[in-house]
Amino acid sequence: MRDSTPRPCKARLLLVAALLCGTSEAAAQPPQVLPWRLDYAPGPNAPKNCPDKSYIQAALATKLKGQDPFTDDASRAISVKLVLTPQRIEAHIEAQDENGEIVAEHVTQAESWRCDQLADRIVFYLRDIIDPLTIPPAAPAASSSSATPAPSAPSSAAPPPSPSTPARVEPLQPAGGPLAPKAAARSAGQPQLAIYANMGAAWWSAPETALSLAAGIEARWNWLSIGLEGQYDHAWALPTKQDVDAERAGVSALACGRHALFSSRTFARACVFGDVAMLSIDAEKEKRPDAEDVTIDVGARLGGGFWLARFFALELYGDIAYVPRRPVVIVDGEEFWRAPRLTGAVRVGLVVPFDIR
Repeated sequence: MRDSTPRPCKARLLLVAALLCGTSEAAAQPPQVLPWRLDYAPGPNAPKNCPDKSYIQAALATKLKGQDPFTDDASRAISVKLVLTPQRIEAHIEAQDENGEIVAEHVTQAESWRCDQLADRIVFYLRDIIDPLTIPPAAPAASSSSATPAPSAPSSAAPPPSPSTPARVEPLQPAGGPLAPKAAARSAGQPQLAIYANMGAAWWSAPETALSLAAGIEARWNWLSIGLEGQYDHAWALPTKQDVDAERAGVSALACGRHALFSSRTFARACVFGDVAMLSIDAEKEKRPDAEDVTIDVGARLGGGFWLARFFALELYGDIAYVPRRPVVIVDGEEFWRAPRLTGAVRVGLVVPFDIR
């Protein structure tokens, strides 16, 4: 007759194996993240290829191993606002705890037509806010056997935080701190300087159609700009028997508005301006004092542009101006030409903006 003692041993071994398997499965499951509420606002001027709220949630759930951390009734909130500037698009991210305190704040950016790239950066920052990488504190150095043991903590020590307290949420880069992202260095309202040069044709500012050149410098904000522009018009083959040229040189002050169209790479531009110029006639290659006059114009400019690269745009515009004081050109004591009340010009050129740091 065989001894029956091995059966309890086998039962104990099976029980231990089951406990070990259950522990390993529990350890394999990812830790649960605390819920947040997502307030996502692409904005009315955001490009059409910008991600929507569902895309952000799905991309973040993939990073968190299938967990969706967002619920509509969560007491903690993360807001993501998109701000479109002429050259880029920015995402302003802010996290608040259940008490309304800001616990994390970030600004990230991408090229104005790379909203897909901006979405990846938004998900990266949201992952760091919701499930930050925690580094355990360094272990204290091993004390010698003769060292006095540290006193135990008093019973009145503060209790550990409750599960509802976002103890793991730490701002990666505090707002305004020295480690703030480089993208935050320029806000949407910070101005730029822009230089440009244009070429085209002008009508009625000289006795004949003239080659028109312009160059200027502007201070630009998000949608507004003010600047100064130099202009030079030159006309050949005037309707006279002499070898006569006409030229007009002046300076303009402009105030302009700008607005993105269709996509963030195209924009419309409207301006008002006033200019003062000198119109002169060069008869037989000789400047004549009786063939010069001052002209003063006020007018409007309308056009548009296309960003070829981040800091490089092509512009096309047309001018129409009213001449309150009509210049008169007199040659040899006779009236040679009198300016009409309206003048016009069309020019195309390049513009290069620079951030003001």
